[in-house]
Amino acid sequence: MFLVDFFSSEGMDSIPDQYLFKWQHFVYFAGCLLLFIFFMKVIDNRNKTVQKIIIYGSCILLLIFKYGGEIIFVWEWDNFGTMISTASHPFWDVRTFFSFQVCGINNVLLPLVITFNIKPLKNFVYSASIIGGFAVLIYPVGVLFGDPITITFPLLRTLFVHFLLVFLPCYLIKIENFRFDKRYWYHCLMGSICVLVWAMVGNLFITPGANNMFLMANPFANGPIPIVNVLPDGWHVIFLVLLCALGFWLVYLIANGYERHRKPIKA
Repeated sequence: MFLVDFFSSEGMDSIPDQYLFKWQHFVYFAGCLLLFIFFMKVIDNRNKTVQKIIIYGSCILLLIFKYGGEIIFVWEWDNFGTMISTASHPFWDVRTFFSFQVCGINNVLLPLVITFNIKPLKNFVYSASIIGGFAVLIYPVGVLFGDPITITFPLLRTLFVHFLLVFLPCYLIKIENFRFDKRYWYHCLMGSICVLVWAMVGNLFITPGANNMFLMANPFANGPIPIVNVLPDGWHVIFLVLLCALGFWLVYLIANGYERHRKPIKA
């Protein structure tokens, strides 16, 4: 019975914002922060073997969590349809292979960009991963779903994927594997346009009625954030665009500030 409950998406539709800024949220954030500090400070980052284990282990985990979750969702669809949760879907569904959300997109792109060293995508994928992952850490709507005390694979999937999206690019900067180059800021602009177009394709043609990238409806409506919670649908997109632009700017600003003041790692 335990295994059946563990490999289940039950609860994913249950009041996704019920733990927002409550003790469960703070425990979740503190756990991610401690884990981040542990891998950044405690682990011997000078050891090349350790570096490879962390980098490629994280890449493998990202893909295992992504497609492990899809296996569960497809199995539930084949056996119960959408009776368990709306995450369930058939195998021949775009969501099985790729996502329309920025975190889901980078869940796949980040391991591929790292493994195959796809340099033209690094500035966008690394920065967008940090922004998307961090946004979910501080506003975990749709992550701390159901009963957070009851651990399930889909719950672990969302928790660890968003943590790794923040951690992995930061770790690559830490070990001097990568640095953000301001000359290629337009890569972030082009990448953002591409994922926005992709999300709209999903909203309009693949899964009509969806709110991928929150482009169709204001996700903060009637929520706890002042001003944003009263923005009408459509106008809220301007706020999201400005917020993302601010996010990219902050990532570059902080990363470049770190580069200027850090001490090089000695092998």
